[in-house]
Parts: sequence; C-alpha cells; structure tokens
Amino acid sequence: MARAPSAFKLSRSAIGRSSAGAAAGRDRCSQVTGRKGAELANQPYNQDRPAIPAALRRDVLVEAGHRCAVAGCGEHTYLEIHHIDHDRENNRLENLILLCRKHHSMAHADVIDRTALRQYKERLKAAELTEIHRRLVELEQLVTGTTQHMPKVVETEDQPDAGTAVKSAPRRFEVLYFALYQVAISKLEKDMGTYFERNVEFASGKGRLILDGLRPREGKPDLLVDVHYFRKAFQDGSAYGQLVERKVALYELLTGRPAEGIMLAIVGRESMLAEEALPLTRAGVAAIECVSLHVYSCEQVGFHPGPVSAGVL
Repeated sequence: MARAPSAFKLSRSAIGRSSAGAAAGRDRCSQVTGRKGAELANQPYNQDRPAIPAALRRDVLVEAGHRCAVAGCGEHTYLEIHHIDHDRENNRLENLILLCRKHHSMAHADVIDRTALRQYKERLKAAELTEIHRRLVELEQLVTGTTQHMPKVVETEDQPDAGTAVKSAPRRFEVLYFALYQVAISKLEKDMGTYFERNVEFASGKGRLILDGLRPREGKPDLLVDVHYFRKAFQDGSAYGQLVERKVALYELLTGRPAEGIMLAIVGRESMLAEEALPLTRAGVAAIECVSLHVYSCEQVGFHPGPVSAGVL
C-alpha cells in the first residue's frame, strides 16, 4: 500500500496555491493531525527533517524487535519510524514508534490515532519487561550451583553457650573461591591492559543479573567476565559457553548496549592447561561467536583455594 503523504511535507509550490486550495489543505491537515499538527503544518518549513540519531534509531528497532509495533502485524521488512505526536522535531524515544508502511499511512490518516499508538508503545514496554523477567528466571536456574559470587553469611552450627548472641560466618570454601576469582580477574586485567568493575549487579523486579567483571567501552562492545573454577577434569562441560552467551544477551536486553563475553576458566592443575584438556568446554565456547575463553591455572594466578575437605572447618 502506498504511503500517505505526510501533512508536514509542504512543497514550495503548494504555498502559492489559491486561497481556496490552501484552506482545503488546512482542513485536511486538521483532520489528520489534530489542532497541534495543523498548526505545525500551516507553518512553512524550509529546513530538512531533523535526523534521528543512529543510537536512538537502534533503540526504537530493538524495542519493537525489528517488527511493526501494531499487535498482530509482524511485518519486518519495510519499516518506518513514526512520531506519535506528529512533531518531527520531537525525537525522544517515548515519542517514536516503529510501524510498517501500511500502518504508518494509517497513523498519518488518523485511522490509528495517537492514543492507540501510545497504547501500542506501552505494550512494547510491558512485553520487554516480561521477556527480561523470563530470561532472568531462566538464567537463575542455570546459574544455581555453577558459580560462586559474594560469600553469604549464615548462622554457624556452633553457637555461643551464653545464648546472648548469634554467631554467623560465610562458609570457608565460598570465601576462598571468591578470593580466587578476584586474583584471577586481576591477572586478566594485567594481561589485557584494562580494568574491570567487579561483582556488578543489574536488578529488574525480583530478578538479578550478576557479572563477575564488566568493562563498558565506547565504540566497541562492552566486555563481560564470567569466572569458573575447574577443580577436577570431570567438571568439563559444553554448557558453560552457553551460560556466558545468555548473560551477554540479557545484558544487551537490559542496557541496550552491545557486548561480548569472556569466560575465565581457572584450573586446579597445571596439566589441565593443555589444549586437549577441557575439550567440551573449549568446543562449546568456540561455537559461540560472542564469547572467548581464557584459561589460567591456580599457580599462574598465585592462589590455590585448597581441597574441598578443608571447607568443613
């Protein structure tokens, strides 16, 4: 369907039309855009339409999932950005909505009015929050039992006999693993010549995304670090790379910024540094474009958490 001409694109020849033609044009403009739109359309506009910045255009596309925002449409090929209030200078994200050519024409003809467009915009936000929650829940289920973050303080089995106080402490292995993760990231920082934020948390509702390391970058994808300790070779698996990939995807959804993941694997023995060691983990990461693998031994980072049996202390 051909796109309806915008009420704001007045050619210079149209300005010199007869008063009757101009009046008819103003009437049509008033019907299409309402009072504010008519006032804007009646003013000659000799400047080019203000360009929508590339970053803002990307945000509009991502928000709508690169599809027409009208429910049930699903068009993803011929898409155009529409100003909800018909003010082409109002390039704010909340005023921009992605439409196919058909629905863009209907919006200009007021068949789809501004109220409806704003409702479609709100549905996009609600759908995004639902998707974020779903991914957070899914990620939380995957992460359980695979990574250690900040040590959690819990009540100890041995309590003071006097009963006037409650003794609490984090479990020993959690503290040692956390220390190992920190010195390993410091080793990575030295090798890469850059610094990372540590234990970064993004919260959405009750869900949380926790990153062991984060390096925001301008003009390049942000770097996310996910640390895993392989005490024994039997802990090898193909799912680690997929876990990092999902964290990257969720980070991009939460922040709107492109990102890449670094899986930082720490091995308990020097022999596990060999290329043939951890074959499943290496193959799993190699199959994912946005994730790279760095492997250090405890000896290389200068700290070993010791045997698990010591954790009973």
